[in-house]
Amino acid sequence: MAEEHGHSWRLQSGHYLGEISALSLLPQLPSLPYLLAGTGSQLLLYDLELGKMINSFDVFQGIRVHGISFSNLGSQHFAVYGERRVKLFSLVDVDLKLLQSLPKFANWVLDVCFFNSFSHQETPCLAVGCTDNSVHLWDIANSCILLQVQSSDRSLLYSMRLWGDNLESLRIASGTIYNEIIVWKVVSQNDASPMTSQVEVNVGDCSLLSNSLQHNHQKHKPVRICKLVGHEGSIFRLAWSSDGTRLISASDDRSARVWNVYAETEDIDKPSKFVGLELFGHSARVWDCDISDKVIVTAGEDCTCRVWGLDGQQVQIIKEHVGRGIWRCLYDPNFSILITAGFDSSIKVHQLHNSLSRALEGHYEAKDICRSNICTARLPNSLEHIGLMDSKSEYVRCVHFACEDTLYVATNHGYLYHAKLSDAGNVKWTKIIRVVAEVPIICMDLLSKPLKPCCGVEDWIAVGDGKGNMTIAKVINDKLSSRVDLTFTWSAGPERQLLGTHWCKPLGCGYIFTADPRGSLMLWRLCDPLQSFSLNSADSCNVSLVAEFISCFGMRIMCLDASFENEVLVCGDIRGNLLIFPLLKSSLMDISSEVKTSVLNYFKGAHGISSVTSLSVTRLNSNQTEIHSTGGDGCICYLEYDRDGQSLEFIGMKQVKELSMIQSVDTDKESANELSVNHYAAGFTSVDFMIWNLQTETKVLQIPCGGWRRPHSYYLGDLPELKNCFAYVKDEVIYIHRYWVPDGERKLFLQNLHMQFHGREMHSLCFIVEEMQAGANGKHSLFSRSCWIATGCEDGTVRLTRYTPDIENWSESKLLGEHVGGSAVRSICFVSKIHLISADASDIADRRNQLNTSAENKESPQLLISVGAKRVLTSWLLRNRKPDKSEDTLGNDNLGVPSSMSFQWLSTDMPPKYSRANKGRGNNDKEISVAENVSNGKDDVETGKGKLELKSCIADKCEDDWRYLAVTAFLVKCAGSRITVCFVVVACSDATLTLRALVLPHRLWFDVALLAPLSSPVLSLQHVIIPTSLPSKVFTETIQDKSMYIVISGATDGSIAFWDLTGSVEAFMQRVSVLHLEKLIDCQKRPRTGRGSQGGRWWRSLGSSMSKSKSGSGSSTVKSKEDNNVNLSKYVSHGSLPMANNSECGTTTSQDIHVDSLKSDVNDSSSDLHEVCPLHFLKSIHQSGVNSLHVSDVKSCQSLDGGLTYIVVSGGDDQALHCLRFELSLSLAMQESEIMKPNSKKSIPGYGKEKNFIDSSKNQNQNYVINFLNREKVASAHSSAIKGIWTDGSWVFSTGLDQRIRCWHLEEQGKLTEYAYMIISVPEPEALDVRVCSRDHYQIAIAGRGMQMIEFSAFHDLN
Repeated sequence: MAEEHGHSWRLQSGHYLGEISALSLLPQLPSLPYLLAGTGSQLLLYDLELGKMINSFDVFQGIRVHGISFSNLGSQHFAVYGERRVKLFSLVDVDLKLLQSLPKFANWVLDVCFFNSFSHQETPCLAVGCTDNSVHLWDIANSCILLQVQSSDRSLLYSMRLWGDNLESLRIASGTIYNEIIVWKVVSQNDASPMTSQVEVNVGDCSLLSNSLQHNHQKHKPVRICKLVGHEGSIFRLAWSSDGTRLISASDDRSARVWNVYAETEDIDKPSKFVGLELFGHSARVWDCDISDKVIVTAGEDCTCRVWGLDGQQVQIIKEHVGRGIWRCLYDPNFSILITAGFDSSIKVHQLHNSLSRALEGHYEAKDICRSNICTARLPNSLEHIGLMDSKSEYVRCVHFACEDTLYVATNHGYLYHAKLSDAGNVKWTKIIRVVAEVPIICMDLLSKPLKPCCGVEDWIAVGDGKGNMTIAKVINDKLSSRVDLTFTWSAGPERQLLGTHWCKPLGCGYIFTADPRGSLMLWRLCDPLQSFSLNSADSCNVSLVAEFISCFGMRIMCLDASFENEVLVCGDIRGNLLIFPLLKSSLMDISSEVKTSVLNYFKGAHGISSVTSLSVTRLNSNQTEIHSTGGDGCICYLEYDRDGQSLEFIGMKQVKELSMIQSVDTDKESANELSVNHYAAGFTSVDFMIWNLQTETKVLQIPCGGWRRPHSYYLGDLPELKNCFAYVKDEVIYIHRYWVPDGERKLFLQNLHMQFHGREMHSLCFIVEEMQAGANGKHSLFSRSCWIATGCEDGTVRLTRYTPDIENWSESKLLGEHVGGSAVRSICFVSKIHLISADASDIADRRNQLNTSAENKESPQLLISVGAKRVLTSWLLRNRKPDKSEDTLGNDNLGVPSSMSFQWLSTDMPPKYSRANKGRGNNDKEISVAENVSNGKDDVETGKGKLELKSCIADKCEDDWRYLAVTAFLVKCAGSRITVCFVVVACSDATLTLRALVLPHRLWFDVALLAPLSSPVLSLQHVIIPTSLPSKVFTETIQDKSMYIVISGATDGSIAFWDLTGSVEAFMQRVSVLHLEKLIDCQKRPRTGRGSQGGRWWRSLGSSMSKSKSGSGSSTVKSKEDNNVNLSKYVSHGSLPMANNSECGTTTSQDIHVDSLKSDVNDSSSDLHEVCPLHFLKSIHQSGVNSLHVSDVKSCQSLDGGLTYIVVSGGDDQALHCLRFELSLSLAMQESEIMKPNSKKSIPGYGKEKNFIDSSKNQNQNYVINFLNREKVASAHSSAIKGIWTDGSWVFSTGLDQRIRCWHLEEQGKLTEYAYMIISVPEPEALDVRVCSRDHYQIAIAGRGMQMIEFSAFHDLN
């Protein structure tokens, strides 16, 4: 029953995370104003000074907030409108108070305006403009309609904007569907005072007019002022200037126009020609616009916000949103604040600085305005050379910031200068040193050390010259002066072989590295680290060579970093490779002899073929080190090195699309185990230098400088938005940009008020299930309801979002990665539970040692699988880092913060560029694999119809547009084996269904079986693993001896099919479990990015070891046991690279494999895939496509012989909801006559007509039967197509395009009874998933154009 033990169930709406549809500022003079933002049916209240949300309110139910209008009467009253509804509120402190709810209007409301009087009466009124080009006047005090006037130009509108504070000054601008703007007003026909009488609130239909209302209507009439013609597209947005003389319009034609509007009426038959400004610059539709006395602002679908002067000159471009565009822009002239909000859910606050004001008055180019104060400087000796530069001229080779007012400059004449910058822009030059032989300085690096408090800074400058000499200078800087404390020089290499010098902060100023062009890195010990560095002469410094690190690639080392505690040195070279060297503490102290050190491990092509520009090494624990690297490919790579296993693993990658080259990332080392703590990325985009905020996805600074090849340097303070410096050299001039706000001056800087989310529609989501954390009292705390949700989007991104009820709700969202080429993500699933199967009896003795010697029993892998367009399949591995035991005592339990969660990229699988998809239709005798495979000549696959030719796979040289539509996956592991296999079933739009296998930890993909035949593409997939015997314990592992692996599919023709994959799964596991893949495969990989990415990929299959057969049971014929120990090289795909020499560390890309033995000649052939026919085929379950499926066991229901009962629920385009019950029973309890052998395609007679039916099927190789018990159908469960459904055997939850979620209770006989429903805020919902928090509490997540959480829980009914 729906009510049990005195409990009732209810739905509670949670916060909506999606597009921002309305913005408005509430003045709070003299402080910064409050910001009200509308998202979904909610209002969000922000304090701009604090930069955070202070409250949120639900104002509508299932109606999106379209606009917010504040009263200009000095009160805190405002109106919120959406669709046909208008509500009046007042803001008391930070709480919202409902004043009035206006009656429902007959048409959608487009704008609302407050009046302070009506017909010479001090009556506050509200003017409401609707889509039928009419205006309604509402008496706020008396809650009645005073007037309704409709324009004579009767046309449906896309936009309307009202201006004025009373009826006499009211001007209405209406943007019609005919690309015209009608400007009109309301005039009085006589001076008689109107008569008014109250109209009940429930009389809201504007067609029901009282006598007095009709009287007012007769006294007023609409008069057209002008018709504005010029746009070539629909008018999306209108805005009036403050004095009502100018009107700006935003249109579908990618332009905005400013019109001069006069109060005089014009000839009705003579439309006004375009008069004013025409603003072109957007590359897509313009969604919103705003105008002030100095600035015009437009925002569009191209995700840019553009600032224009009143002369039409574009002065600033803001590109900090993603997705479908910026919906709203708002400008406050009092504080020069510009606010933008868009589809990606983010609200970004910008402050237009003085430089923009100068640009509005002057003639700046249409580029992003730099916020820096610019000064220039020349070298002290530059005045000696007059005219053009020649070979004897002195020029800058290197520049380096030490702090915001100190710059070091090295020249080609061997000079090292110290430049002191003043606030007035003056530069004071001091010569530090001049290298011997007066040769050019080639490289420079700087290490700063603070002295005692208020005693200045100690700068250690290292320079290398063209003769191979290294010079060290120690400079003491205080507030008054700078002095050289120490200099010394030594020979560090041959002439012209010293190209780089690098300090390493963990080692301090006692050691320095030098690099040559051949990949050799030398470590020099300057003096005894135990001694003081207060040296006064070069003789007292004994420089010695400690170690030489030799790269296996022979490429120049560009950057390095080290972890002194973990004794590891990480280097990056000019070709994108990362190298790991040992850095032993003993070798640093030993000065007796130099040591040549070889590579421990490496990662080839971490940044493609682009140079590695910076490295950051962070110690995670005594064995693990995390590495962050940046490169010229515009990517930030994350890797993890395990010192004990000497393994280097690729964790993930972030591609900063705004930067073509990243020079470095500012990292918070205290919490560097999170990928999101890298706050700022500095680099170049084309010829501009840019600083990008990685957390808020906003641009901090952009300076045109000519590109990264010029000498340059930058320096960031603790808050780069307010403290940043950049210097670059052009010709003979050093240009210095400084923007440094003292700590005492509080200024508003660029900030992101609302969390950024997907910028496009989501097609799939799933909960990432965590175990509930119990407190000391044994009860689950609030944070047991905290959860993570993975979502896949149309733009190819996969995000992980955290929901915490009753605190911040949607509190965090991480971008896990992006599908190759940005291909849309169509389906996503989370796999956590491992199903153990027993090995053969003869193998148990061999496996005992393997199990006992298994060094570390690592936690079971938890995977996230996402599929989408272009047949891209990506897998992610859960990295749920829990705090160390030492950190557990810091009160984390009291804080209640769960452990951080993230996923690392695991593998990406996609077909080759030119391939033909599997066609499982018709009477094809030979199923052709989508990949090309290679085997030894004697093992080539041959059949009675001849060998498959390679040309059959590549005959069609065109790239198909097939996409994956659905996915389901499960993990299987043989007892005692280290190998875990993730079986993935993917449905393609070409009406194929394929069983694939991902072998872990080696990241190998195999094609296992083809599920055929199919007459229509599959839209939804689910799987159920049914135990057919009691579990047993072998070697401390719980093993399920027998299980039935069933996949259920729903197709576009309304059919539902059951597939038995038991035979295919068991046969594959038997083969893989005996192969030593770890000896053959080097599994270092990185995803493809499109910039500096690596290779293509080829698919692999075990088809050559499995004979092709068609069986309704889904079993496969496996070769004799003697053939089990096959060489994996027979299954390695065509195009794999030869195995590297054992003395070197081999590396693969995400698409290539290294193999030990592939020496014999190979022939191209296409392997057969084992074909599985449906176990049951249920036709016409739905009249059209089955959009969603879900399966669950019914724990309260069990058959007489102990079998389990399961339920399958489905929803489709026909708005119907189906419920099918079946059970698994032992065949020994069945009579032989009752058993019906399945055919390749089988439909149940009378299904859909009879309420109850029984059907059974027996698998010939297993002793079980599946009995279909009964079914239930709700013909019109929703008023539109059902998109998501879920069940746990007790409750069923569904959602559809009718924007509703419905809760159904499953009765004992399988009958569905609707218990509750709710209108949700998510437009066009596409997916639904449910998390069981407890027995009486469910969390329901719905995704589409945004995401919302719904709580379904029990509460005590006191009545």
